[in-house]
Amino acid sequence: MNLLLLSKEKLDLAKAEAEALLGKVKVEDNILFTANEDLNLMKRLAFANKVCRLLFVTDKKNLEKDLQKFDWNSIYKKSFCLRIEGELLKNEAQLAGFVWKKLKNPKVDLEKPGTRIEIIAGKKIYCCLLLHESKKDYLLRKTHLRPMPHPTSLHPKLAKALVNLSGAVKGEVVDPFCGSGGILMETGLMGLKAVGYDIDKIMLKMADKNLSYYKVKGYKLIKGDGTKIPKADYVVTDLPYGRSSKISEKIETLYSKFLKNLKKALRNKAVVVFPDNVNYRKLVKGAGLKIEKEFNYYIHKSLTKKITVLR
Repeated sequence: MNLLLLSKEKLDLAKAEAEALLGKVKVEDNILFTANEDLNLMKRLAFANKVCRLLFVTDKKNLEKDLQKFDWNSIYKKSFCLRIEGELLKNEAQLAGFVWKKLKNPKVDLEKPGTRIEIIAGKKIYCCLLLHESKKDYLLRKTHLRPMPHPTSLHPKLAKALVNLSGAVKGEVVDPFCGSGGILMETGLMGLKAVGYDIDKIMLKMADKNLSYYKVKGYKLIKGDGTKIPKADYVVTDLPYGRSSKISEKIETLYSKFLKNLKKALRNKAVVVFPDNVNYRKLVKGAGLKIEKEFNYYIHKSLTKKITVLR
């Protein structure tokens, strides 16, 4: 069993993102449990701060006793440190002492340990081996840090989560309104094939520079109408909106055309983000698609994004 420590923001979205990639999960506050053993998929999750292997479950009364009972030599590599997550009235050094006494050749390394033990306090106490800790490198891809920034580009953490919500583990992910390439960037860096459409040559040039800058491989950019895309494995897109978007017709007409074409083009799932000022449920129903899941994502006081997972 593996344990993931989730970011405490948007827990509904974090759980859905994990379920889309890992299958059935159990969640306790911001602690998620999964039987899935695919570490690469767990590393992809935007809202997972830590990925751990669960060693044993205990409680405050039995913690010290169970630390002394566990065979630490079975997981020990070169050196170790012990960290506590959550409210636990115990000292890290004190608990590490119980591990030290059980090891054949103990060595503590607080900076780069070969073995990092995590004591996570929730409804119970979970003793774990850390497998992966997010470096949050997506922060290096925030729009103002890109060679070609654009004000409407999604935060890369959200873009990453949207791709994961599609459930794509292989194949092609298409963004029919790719703009400056934020969703394509996260798609390509996950090892998926990123394909973007846009009617604006300037936006495509911006996307190309951004994707090249972050060394995304094998992407494809096409000047074309996002309402007329051909067959696609997965579609992930943040629909154009507002005065800055180059749209020559009413927004709802554009969305309707896009969704009706999506019904014909989509092989698996789509993740589509709407602004909150349109009747998106009516448009989706009118196109013959079904909303599998939906989430609110607050941007600022005049805009909340409506994230939908469509079949």
